[in-house]
Amino acid sequence: MSGGQPCRVHFERRREPRVVALSYYLYLAVLLPFIAWRCTIVNWHAWLGPLALAADLFAAMMFIFFLGFTRYLYVPVHRPTDLSARVVDCLIPTHTEPVSVIEPTVVAALQVRGIRKVLVLGNSDRSEVRAMATRLGAAYHARNSNAHGKAGNLNNGLAFTDADFVLTMDADHMALPEFLERTLGYFDDPSVAFVQTPQSFHNTKTLLFRRAYGKQAKWSESNVFYKTILPAKNGYNASIYVGTSAVLRRAALDDVGGFATGTVTEDIHTSLRMHAKGWRSVFLPEPLAFGLEAQSLKEFYQQRRRWALGALTLLLRSSDSPVRRRGLTLSQRLSYLDSTLSHLGGVQRLIHFLLPALTIFAMASPVKVPFAIYGLAFVGYFVVSFTMVAVYSRGTYHFLHSDAYSLANLVAQVSALPGLLRRARRHSAARKDAPHRERTLVKAVLWLLGLTSLAGVGDGLDLFASGNHSWLVIMASLWGAVNSVWMWWILGYLELYERRPTDAEMDELTAPDRYQLIVDLFGSKAGLPAATATPATAP
Repeated sequence: MSGGQPCRVHFERRREPRVVALSYYLYLAVLLPFIAWRCTIVNWHAWLGPLALAADLFAAMMFIFFLGFTRYLYVPVHRPTDLSARVVDCLIPTHTEPVSVIEPTVVAALQVRGIRKVLVLGNSDRSEVRAMATRLGAAYHARNSNAHGKAGNLNNGLAFTDADFVLTMDADHMALPEFLERTLGYFDDPSVAFVQTPQSFHNTKTLLFRRAYGKQAKWSESNVFYKTILPAKNGYNASIYVGTSAVLRRAALDDVGGFATGTVTEDIHTSLRMHAKGWRSVFLPEPLAFGLEAQSLKEFYQQRRRWALGALTLLLRSSDSPVRRRGLTLSQRLSYLDSTLSHLGGVQRLIHFLLPALTIFAMASPVKVPFAIYGLAFVGYFVVSFTMVAVYSRGTYHFLHSDAYSLANLVAQVSALPGLLRRARRHSAARKDAPHRERTLVKAVLWLLGLTSLAGVGDGLDLFASGNHSWLVIMASLWGAVNSVWMWWILGYLELYERRPTDAEMDELTAPDRYQLIVDLFGSKAGLPAATATPATAP
């Protein structure tokens, strides 16, 4: 261990005005009376009534979870380390990715200072991958099976390494040379099971990156998770392993039986088992590896559906469910409950999206009070809630982008629900080299939802022009118009994006040149100190 003495990881709380954290309690003072009132005004005689209530209650619960956990952000205090005192091997699980994607990852892993061996893992023996690994000086191990998907592949790889620590990298992620220098020191604390870094991407001209408020900096859908949620989870020893760009202690993996199987999201499943066993985790908010983000709507959908299916399987069908698993602290249990329940948000989002049109089509109110009263109260609740989300997301929330992309995500989350009924699941790797435009029913579903919303607004305007000036028609039409703006914000951009030629700049480079470009672009940023802030004890 560095310095010869065990230690405990210390976290520094990000310095922010005290009002940021205190505003959470002011929000509860507004929210709880609204929810209590909301439960008393349900129109039980209309089928829309209970449906709208369920959506409102779920949304309120998720607001409480998000704001409650993100009141404070915590960054680990950096610890230097003696790399020669540690034995670290790198595991790179592969499935059907082309050699052109895998090779830069292997080149980068071999250049990480402190790595002893790089093991390229395969579910089947692919001669072209074996030849590439041999040529570069990496080991190649194929198991000729797809049992348990990525987790099974990684567990097979563990049989070929006796290293005390393993660095896991997805097949498309290039690590920076200083990766271990920035992460390994935290393992001086013998209770730390893994150190996770952000899953960062270098192909920022894809569907999932947008310009933010005219700035050069790009907005990304994943920013709120890596810049707000995981730093907040540090304070509760509940940060999550995300499957790549992380170092794990072999003893902790052995303690929980290896990488978790039984779900298609072995990452969060594995970290839950480790936390239940008393191990600690560290999220380091420094980008130290850069991969490929999904380039098409189809790939976005398949990736998000897999995440939703795995998380909901863990919640509802696994013996490791955060509801049932013993050993978790209350904060950890609630944190995992939040992480898994959030994938039901697609159902809630779908209800709220269709509710205005359904209200107009049926001419039935979901509440038994005048719709104007409910509408104004809901607007106030909506504005206050999303203002709080904007504040607590620390600049990663975008009024148009965030909600528009949640509509695209709802298709994946809703379609994952039938998968919970099937035990046998086919594991597949994400195609990160897909073209911008791929045939997919997801786009048709989004168009159908967008047209349904517009039809509701059109019907409302027709009713108003015909003399029906009721508040139900006015408020539902306005609400539907707002929903339509979000939907067409993503659909309009999607149409433009799919017509844009694929960025072939990286494809024209050799694997070593790709790696060198990543080092030149991002290496100096990764070498900066972790952070300086006001020391605080994590709750």
